[in-house]
Amino acid sequence: MKYIHKLVFKSIDVSIVAIFRIFFGMFMTYQMIYYYEIDYTFQFIFGPEVLFPYQGLEFLQPFSLGFLKVIHAGLLISAILITLGFLYRYAMIFFFVGFSYFSFIDKTLYNNHIYLIALIAFVMIFMNADRKYSLRVKFSKKPLSKLVPAWQQNILIFLLSVVYFYGGISKLSPNWLDSNLVGYTIDQAQSSVLTNLFPKETLIMLIKYGGLIFDLSIAFILLNKRTRLFGVILVVIFSYTNNSILFDDIGIFPFFMICATILFFDSKKVGNYVDGIFMSKSTENSEEQEAVLDQNESPKFKKLTLICIFLFVAFQLVFPLRHHFLTTNPEWTGIAQKFSWRMKMQSRNVTQFTMSLVDRATSQRYNLDGTTFVTRNQFMHMPEDPYTFVHLAKYISKKLYLEQGLVNPIIKADLQVEFNGMPTQHMLDPRIDLTKMDEDQFSDNQWISEFKGYQ
Repeated sequence: MKYIHKLVFKSIDVSIVAIFRIFFGMFMTYQMIYYYEIDYTFQFIFGPEVLFPYQGLEFLQPFSLGFLKVIHAGLLISAILITLGFLYRYAMIFFFVGFSYFSFIDKTLYNNHIYLIALIAFVMIFMNADRKYSLRVKFSKKPLSKLVPAWQQNILIFLLSVVYFYGGISKLSPNWLDSNLVGYTIDQAQSSVLTNLFPKETLIMLIKYGGLIFDLSIAFILLNKRTRLFGVILVVIFSYTNNSILFDDIGIFPFFMICATILFFDSKKVGNYVDGIFMSKSTENSEEQEAVLDQNESPKFKKLTLICIFLFVAFQLVFPLRHHFLTTNPEWTGIAQKFSWRMKMQSRNVTQFTMSLVDRATSQRYNLDGTTFVTRNQFMHMPEDPYTFVHLAKYISKKLYLEQGLVNPIIKADLQVEFNGMPTQHMLDPRIDLTKMDEDQFSDNQWISEFKGYQ
């Protein structure tokens, strides 16, 4: 208990938390500008004919396009305010709520680094990250403490460590070790640098087992003072390889993770180093004298803080493992695959997709082009989650009733995919009427074809 109390309530210098706030704000400012460039509010929220809600988040619906653009502008402004450390807590609350709404309104938009950003934004609401290197300090009429409870840095370290470690746990799956996923990834790589350096089979072994070992060990390497710099080098190499050689769809995530390694360093040493560069000695000394830690929190407040941190940490440790109770293959079934840090664990090449409709009254059969109801981005991610096809079938059924008076049609889908380099196989049972299937992932899912396994 003394060790836990130290991890949570020990007084530490605020410097690294403040520097991370600046990094976070800068990256989110870039992200919001990027959203403007791709017209995110229209292309991904207002424009699609149908959205695919998360179970339990069906209440999230698109606002008018004008209001969505107002939210987007607010997200950009809040990211700038976070960077500057002005009206920080209000800006962070707005950013967390608005960013989560943008991200979780449609599950085809899911991305692990987007989920991580939402989690970081949530915990940073409760931090004093604006007590240094901020406009708040500049305009404050009274000196602000430069010390904060240790949990404010440690909870961020915990989140980064969970991402890496659970990413490693997921790689213990046959979907990583026994499939041709890595070979397929190399074939699709945006650069041939690695293939020019190593034979393909050697490269497959390096990525397959090197990635596994890296994910499982990097957090511990960074936490150890003796190996920390080596860990930073590994993170840079790993992130550069992912971003510049293997993948072209991970955006700012690798650069963000590189900058985030600062969290593993000693805050006071980093603060003194930064202050020595950017601040005069007199200012530095005066601020050190003025910095006084608030020690007047009541025992009840500390107890509440400890309970909240425990619940948050416990959830982050347990929730990613829920697939053990729900499915034998989360990548194939889509069940419990999201919010579990199962990164780059699958590839699906759709080899055939047709939909058919049968009018129950006349028994007439019609062909449907399901892709006309969704955007290109949606259809690209729909095969990752079979339940999206059930939702699409129900949407089409409802639309046909409203527009043509067609009552309760039978809608089936013949979807065949190459999964992780395996030969083509059915993902959905083509005999099943999808409109009668339940989108609840806890219900029967026999309509998802059985995975044939790896040879």
